[in-house]
Amino acid sequence: MTTAPATENVRERIEELARLRGGTLESVIAAFHRARAEVAGLFALVGVDPTKTRESARELGINRGLTWRLTRMVQESNPTLAASDVPGVQSMAKFLDACRRKGAPEQAIDATLAALDEFEAALAACSGDRKTLAMLMANHGDVKATAEAEKARRKLFEGACGVWGVQARTRFVTVFVYPSPDDPTMLDAGHVNGFVGFRRLRTQAVPLSYEAVHKSTGEAIKFSKEPLDPSGPGEGPSQVYKRFSSPSELDIRMVESGGYRRFELASGPVGNEGITTCVFGTRLRKLYDRYSATPETAGFMVLLNLPVERVMFDMFIHRDLHVTHAPKTQLLDRLLFPHVNNEADFERQSLPLAEQTQRLPGGLAGTLCPYMPWYSSMVSDVTLKLGKPIDEFTGWRFEMMYPPIATTLSRRFDLEAPPK
Repeated sequence: MTTAPATENVRERIEELARLRGGTLESVIAAFHRARAEVAGLFALVGVDPTKTRESARELGINRGLTWRLTRMVQESNPTLAASDVPGVQSMAKFLDACRRKGAPEQAIDATLAALDEFEAALAACSGDRKTLAMLMANHGDVKATAEAEKARRKLFEGACGVWGVQARTRFVTVFVYPSPDDPTMLDAGHVNGFVGFRRLRTQAVPLSYEAVHKSTGEAIKFSKEPLDPSGPGEGPSQVYKRFSSPSELDIRMVESGGYRRFELASGPVGNEGITTCVFGTRLRKLYDRYSATPETAGFMVLLNLPVERVMFDMFIHRDLHVTHAPKTQLLDRLLFPHVNNEADFERQSLPLAEQTQRLPGGLAGTLCPYMPWYSSMVSDVTLKLGKPIDEFTGWRFEMMYPPIATTLSRRFDLEAPPK
């Protein structure tokens, strides 16, 4: 027997919420992210993998069509593509009952129900129905252009795997920027990056990560860092975040060349026998000036030198820095411009980007990443080591499928003027 509120009561509550809030597309997007995080949390609580639709339907005891919409909602972080697929009130009641039967706590059920009510209210105020919402979303971003560009990049990915003999499911970067506790006029950063589902197609050693800091004019500068999870002899192994790497003991060689430190995974087995998740974690102290009297930026970059199915770049900026807009994201051509890091040149080096940056919902729940189930745990662990709770940061996520190799993904934000 269900203990969910009667449908009529739910509708009355949604109508009241709709009257109280504005009917903007942005409110629908924000509500989608909150609902998505709560639904994903329920999947985790009942031990069901939302990346496997058939298995999820069987374990929850609900029909496959409903399960497909639920798993799509969790897996797709871009509301332009998934918001109109969020199941309705009656369908969601079936999902909540299934989770209740599998032991989900009532507090989590209530939190999910409240988030879903907010989504329905935002939807009612904005468009009134899902069909209209789908049309609004289709015109919110250039979905067709994104899909066509992704098709072309996928062909490049498939060819690059054969040429370079490596591939990975995910390349990710996660950065936390905040005022330095020792000197509030400077900025510290927590920097985590890595590969998930990395495998060789040949037995060669492979450069996984490059490390350098440059001024906006391109000159390399010295910096101070320390590993987040120190272990193992030498700079390479000591930067491996063992708790989130698999296998946890990885043979990483550090090589200095051309102003960069290069971290290479030693040669090993090919195919699924050698499949690896490698995560690096460092804390960077007094990396940037916090203020600038002239227009200046602070930012981070990742060189995309290996064929991957997806890149994800999360940037969390401390609220004391008063950054209210998403960091500027650029995909820089490193085939025609291989060794240039002068920010003044970035505009003409940028490749077209149809993908949009997404602002993450607040708190740990907003860091949900369904294709890395341990990601929120990692974020929690990093912020604990940094001594800065996740609630003090505002997060923005950029994702791209099949990013072209020989590019650099750059994300930058403007520095504040010095206080008077």
